[in-house]
Amino acid sequence: MSDDLLTWLAEQIDAAEKQTRTLLYWAQQTSLTLQDPKLLGKYIPGWHAWPDVEQLCRQHLADLNAKRRLVKWCEDRARDLEDFPADPDYREAATQAVWFLKMLALPYVNQPGYREEWQP
Repeated sequence: MSDDLLTWLAEQIDAAEKQTRTLLYWAQQTSLTLQDPKLLGKYIPGWHAWPDVEQLCRQHLADLNAKRRLVKWCEDRARDLEDFPADPDYREAATQAVWFLKMLALPYVNQPGYREEWQP
């Protein structure tokens, strides 16, 4: 298993979370600003979309949390191979875990540091 892939993937997930939290913050701030009584009755293009942006951010944060949990699960399966190298069941599970990690890395293929060897 590639520790480099694990480290790189964790960094990508962390960066995506940071970006999503920043967007969520600004969406919430914009929603609060638009509730200002001074703006009542005024037409503000796109005002209705901010709750949708907030919801998308929350969904993306949940997705990133799930990815983190999957990465940890895959890491554990791959590490099992180090403890039980002769067991074919562990070997198969570790092989599948590494393949799954490579699949989780695909959305970040255009990010710096991605390696062609990580293609599934």
